[in-house]
Amino acid sequence: MTRAALIAAGMLGACAVVRPAPMLDGLAAGDRAYAAGRFVEAASAYERASMAARTAADRDDARYRAAMACRRGGDDACTARLLAVPSASGPWDARSRIAFEGAARVIRDGASGDVAAAVQTLDALITEEPSTGPARSALRVVLEHLDAQDPSSSGSITWLAAVAARPTVRATLLLESVLAERAVRLANRGDAASAAAVWRECLATVPYPDNSHWDDGHVALARLERGAGDPRGAIATLDRMLAVLEASWGNGSYDAPRFAEGAMLRAEILRDDLGDPRAAADAFHRVYAQHRSSRLRDDALWSEAVLRRGFDAAGACAVMRTLFDEFPCQRFGERARRGLGACGGSPSRPARCGPAGEDQSSSSATSSVSSRSSSSSPSKSPASSSSPAASTDSNLSSMPTSAS
Repeated sequence: MTRAALIAAGMLGACAVVRPAPMLDGLAAGDRAYAAGRFVEAASAYERASMAARTAADRDDARYRAAMACRRGGDDACTARLLAVPSASGPWDARSRIAFEGAARVIRDGASGDVAAAVQTLDALITEEPSTGPARSALRVVLEHLDAQDPSSSGSITWLAAVAARPTVRATLLLESVLAERAVRLANRGDAASAAAVWRECLATVPYPDNSHWDDGHVALARLERGAGDPRGAIATLDRMLAVLEASWGNGSYDAPRFAEGAMLRAEILRDDLGDPRAAADAFHRVYAQHRSSRLRDDALWSEAVLRRGFDAAGACAVMRTLFDEFPCQRFGERARRGLGACGGSPSRPARCGPAGEDQSSSSATSSVSSRSSSSSPSKSPASSSSPAASTDSNLSSMPTSAS
């Protein structure tokens, strides 16, 4: 390493904040207790960590963890006390997180307080800090409250329109969530034209890959267009969605959850609305070929085979052979096996296929592994389901983490 590099490394090391051992010990103890479901103990440990912290950000972080542990433990007084301490940290979202939790307790959890004032707090949080995680959470809580007050969603639709017009919101990715929530409610209320217009704005304003509603928004819009008697418009919408589909560097693809559903819908529109069986058959095949993790692949192959029977008998047989070879135990795989009788011979049903269509080879292998694992484990008395250790797994996913 050069002299200059050594000097630079030394300067960086000198500037680093060393967290004190008591703080780290407190956080570790709090995490262990929280994972085991001992929330009162966890809150106490996190508070010790907060008192030992050297920076405002660390103090806020540990105190926030303590508040969440109190909340999980059902101690509202402790939660309120910790959340009431003003945040002293700098440019991170601890302040907004604490503001959100305090207001959400009143609206969602029924804690004592002024509900209208709590809603105003969350509304202000959305306007002032729309790029933070708490702002997204605030959006959900306010919508839950408004929908509960007015099941017709008129109030929430009006509020969402006002939020979408705010300059601070329009400058952030929160806008796509606001527009998507409004489009869903308009569609549910039966205003298909307005819902389609809002979906178009959502998809045009926030492009892929930043738009988390890219797939479900396009599918919803295509269904609305199809329902309005515009199947070609629906096809164009689905083509725009699928145009971003790309193969991954390894196996598979960067496939969003509803890409396969949209591709299947596209094939169905070609078949049922536009009456183009050849194009539909090709589209069904693309569902099978391009969406390798989808559970629709066998459905798509069967739909393709049925269509090809009308204009390409040899092609239909080839598709049914693929369907049976890859999905022999599935419902459509069994149909393909029977259909292959017209193609020169019907193969036998594999012995591994169970009566309900399950592939017993995979389940038996899993059972064998489980049996070997249990037989080789040390002998010990079974843990009670109510013991702290038994609740560890269920609590790991909700461990309080830094609000940064």
